[in-house]
Amino acid sequence: MSRVQMAAIITSLLVTGFIVEQVRRRRLAVEYSLIWIVAGLGMIFFSLWRKGIEYLAGLMGIYYAPSALFVIFGVLVFVLCIHFSLAISKLSSNNRVLIQRIALIEDELKNLEERTVHSMENKPL
Repeated sequence: MSRVQMAAIITSLLVTGFIVEQVRRRRLAVEYSLIWIVAGLGMIFFSLWRKGIEYLAGLMGIYYAPSALFVIFGVLVFVLCIHFSLAISKLSSNNRVLIQRIALIEDELKNLEERTVHSMENKPL
């Protein structure tokens, strides 16, 4: 096993361990960690199987195997961008609904306070 392969294995294990630890400490939501864990496991897999990148590059029709890594990471970044865009869209929609509900509750509270004040003013002492 070469030094580069050992470094790749150690780095892959550290990255995957870091993601799992962040999920365990509830700093990273499980639904956002899934793609990172898959990427970490993929890194471990290709670190252990030296010819894997060459095989994968051959399947993709790429002649220079390390270039396949850039394609894979490009696709991974694209998937992450779409995933986070969907999450942001959902959160924006939820925020809009919450703001509308708060506005309705504030209006209802204001009306209730006004009715209470008017009823207190009209009450004889």
